[in-house]
Amino acid sequence: MDNETTSGQVLRKLKEKETIKSFNCGDADLNDFLFNEAPLYSNALLAVTYIYEDQNNVLAYFSLANDRISLTDFEHTTEFNRFRKRRFVNEKRLKSYPAVKICRLGVSENCKGSGIGTGLLNFIKKAISDNK
Repeated sequence: MDNETTSGQVLRKLKEKETIKSFNCGDADLNDFLFNEAPLYSNALLAVTYIYEDQNNVLAYFSLANDRISLTDFEHTTEFNRFRKRRFVNEKRLKSYPAVKICRLGVSENCKGSGIGTGLLNFIKKAISDNK
């Protein structure tokens, strides 16, 4: 998933054993995850982290994990049945469905308001829905 834009910005998967030293999104927990925990999550197959950067700076990052939507996620069985009925034919109505969870998303304070976060969310949605 290495994608380079015309402006020299790149979206890429965090490399194995790579450490990021400089990034500040204004949230200490999100910064700490990128600095210290992202490689551990990747090695344990819990989440995959992607970096959006230019030549010198990490502009944003996000982490994705496998998840599921199941009956227990809904307050009432009827809500889950409505969810299934609108999306799946009868033969595909299961007790749970695969999903992707966006675990973390951080945008550098220098880039806030630039639309990078929205762009990354749109990219994730398109990548997931196009890979059928």
